[in-house]
Order: sequence, then structure tokens, then C-alpha cells
Amino acid sequence: MSTALDQFILTIARLRAPDGCPWDREQSHATLARYLLEEAYEVLEAIHLEDPQKLKEELGDLLLQVVLNAQVAADEGHFNIEDVARSINEKMINRHPHVFGNGTARTASEVVARWEELKHEEKKASGGPASAIDGVPRTLPALLQALKISEKAVARGFEWRSVDEVWEKLDSELEELKEAIHAPAEDRRRRNIDLELGDVLFTLVNIARWERLNAEESLLLAIEKFKQRFRKMEELSGKPLEKLSKDELEDLWHKAKAALPHP
Repeated sequence: MSTALDQFILTIARLRAPDGCPWDREQSHATLARYLLEEAYEVLEAIHLEDPQKLKEELGDLLLQVVLNAQVAADEGHFNIEDVARSINEKMINRHPHVFGNGTARTASEVVARWEELKHEEKKASGGPASAIDGVPRTLPALLQALKISEKAVARGFEWRSVDEVWEKLDSELEELKEAIHAPAEDRRRRNIDLELGDVLFTLVNIARWERLNAEESLLLAIEKFKQRFRKMEELSGKPLEKLSKDELEDLWHKAKAALPHP
């Protein structure tokens, strides 16, 4: 008896068949890459909206990208969806010795630390990156890269003693950024300013990590909040916003905030 997933896999294989869909047949991993990224972000948006129905639909779209990429690989003779499932299943079992073996892990943080250790050991055994902080894709959003690299460094013991030290670091980095921005013209260097701003952002990511927050998702939420309030300003305004004075814009912003209070 086939499952819905089995039927879906067969559907994708049919679309890629010689007499299948012209669009599906001409796709490659490279052409599908953008859709994979777009669908992943749409899943994230559905999670932020806390909309189960939308989440179900977006997860389906993301699953399409996984199965379609696997079918492309199968057509090229590399691997198929069964190989993908087998590989990730083996990885999950190997990375959870406290569940499937004799290991122990009492807390989620211990699980994460052990996961990173096992991952590092696997990469060394396979001739992968030697550094503990290697392996983070540069295509990830910068804030997410910062989080993952920080987590990898922490797994090797490189960590502040307390969150207060991270706040002190943020104060220091903010002062250095101000100095770089307000430096005399002859000493002012764009790259220096960029680096100092980067240090501030990197430190903020680590403050978020200490508070068990994901800075990337936090920023996405803030962007969505701003968009909603800006649209409310446009709705409340009787004329184009560019026609308003600074004081009128500020007053309108406060009205929009009152109309759309943040939970």
C-alpha cells in the first residue's frame, strides 16, 4: 500500500519523464536553487504568522523542491530520494547516541554540544574542514552565519563568562563605531566603518544567542512590524506621505502604532 509521499515521488518522476512536463524536464540543481531558497523563507513566514494551514501548504512547496532535486540527481545517475532518506536517517541515529546508543544527555544544551562534537569528528574522519568553525555556507544570511559560527566556537569552549561581559563588549564596539564614523576626514576609511558596524552586529547576535533568540528571525519580525505600521500610516494619511512635514509624519507614526499595538 503506497503512502501519499510515495505517490508524490511518483508524480515528480512522471513530470521528469521523457514525455512529461517540458518545464520540469529542463530543470537542474542550479535552476532550482532560487526556488528552494524562496520556499524556505515562505515556510519561515508561515511560522511567524502562526498559521497552521499556510504552514502545511508552504511545507508542501518546500518538500517539492527536495523531491524534485532528488529526482534530478536520480535522472543524472547520482542518487535518489531513498538515498537521501537513508543518509539523513543514519545521520540522525549517529548524532543521537543518548537515544539510540549508550550516550547520555540530560539537557538540550548538552545535546547541541554533543551534536557539534560528533559533526566535527565526522568531518575530520572524512577529510572535511579541519577548523571547528568551517562548514557554514556563505550563502546563508549574514546574521544567521554569525549565529552558527558563534555556536561552533562556543562548542569548543570559546565563550564569555556571563551575558554582562557581552553587554560590555557591545558598549565597547558601539564606541569604536562612533569613533570610526566621526574620525577626521583624512583618517576616515569606509572599510573601517564597515568593520566596526559588523563588530556591533556580531556582538548583538551573541547577546541574542545568550537570550536564546535568533537575531535573523528577530529582525524579520521587526521588519514585518514596521511594514504593517507604515502601511497603516499610508492608510491614515489623507495625502502622500512625502507631502507631510517631519512633525506630521511623527504624529502619524504614533497613531499607526496605537492602531496596531505590538503584542
